Amino acid sequence: MTDYRALMADLAGTVTRRATALAAAERAYHEGMAAAAAELRRAEKEAEESDRRAAAAASAVVEVDREAERLWSDLQRTRAWPGHRPGTVPEPAPATAQPALDVDDDASTAVLARVAHQIHGGPPRIGIGLSGKLPVLVPPLLPLLGAATSAITALAASALLALANLDPPGVGFLRLVGGLAYFASPFAGIPVAAGWARRRWAARLDTGAVALTVLGGLFAWCAVIITLA
Repeated sequence: MTDYRALMADLAGTVTRRATALAAAERAYHEGMAAAAAELRRAEKEAEESDRRAAAAASAVVEVDREAERLWSDLQRTRAWPGHRPGTVPEPAPATAQPALDVDDDASTAVLARVAHQIHGGPPRIGIGLSGKLPVLVPPLLPLLGAATSAITALAASALLALANLDPPGVGFLRLVGGLAYFASPFAGIPVAAGWARRRWAARLDTGAVALTVLGGLFAWCAVIITLA
């Protein structure tokens, strides 16, 4: 009986150890399956995000290429000095020479906006500055521009003063505007020349360019005075 009880006790201990080992193995199996499922879901999400970014990058490349071609066509249609017209659209830089693409930043948009501003003009955007230089053939044309603008302004002012002499309604306002325009006509070419330089070459007029423009305006103003005297 004593040996029988000892054998039964050993058997019970073996069964208990077996049940414990099976429970531990089953628990480890479920934990491993859960970890594998979580890793699979993470990998699937990363794959979906990679596909999304790849699609966005491909779309961005297409849009940038289309906008670059449009701007290049606009640049080819602008007036330029002989020998300065652009040729075909340049090829993109090699992929190894380009920075890593980030579809969330607007670097490409900023570059295209700057190019569009320099081609079409308009108020500066995205921190664009005026750092260009006037071509060599432009400064000799500034006196002619100043003279033409000054002559047109002086003639228009003279017409206003002549109209004011007819004593219409608002004669005081006409005389004021005509007088101011008449005496300011030598300087009327400055904003025209400055706008021309900014729109075409993203440049500012230096002191010499302003002086040439005003000099031409003064000659035209004197010519108008002599002609109308």
